[in-house]
Amino acid sequence: GDEYRSVSMITGNFIYMLRMSLGDFDFGPAELLDEFEYNTLWVIWMITVIVTNIIFLNFIIAEVSKSYETVDSQVNSIILQERAELIDEAEDMLGGIVTDNN
Repeated sequence: GDEYRSVSMITGNFIYMLRMSLGDFDFGPAELLDEFEYNTLWVIWMITVIVTNIIFLNFIIAEVSKSYETVDSQVNSIILQERAELIDEAEDMLGGIVTDNN
């Protein structure tokens, strides 16, 4: 576009792709297309957005599942450790009472 005249074509395309990845879509030049090209643009754009979202959501689900598996594999040992600490604390608190009764 006109806003990228002062930079090289590669830099302009890079900035344009960066803006698109951030959600700053410029569909102004699409008005110059004929009806078939315009409809094709929107179909391809919608397919790209949907596929990208599916891939991103799949990645998020995989990371959440991995975190859950990590926590799930360690939860029993953490529970037992906390239980042992509580028993130790209770024995320390009741230590004098138990030894006085015997």
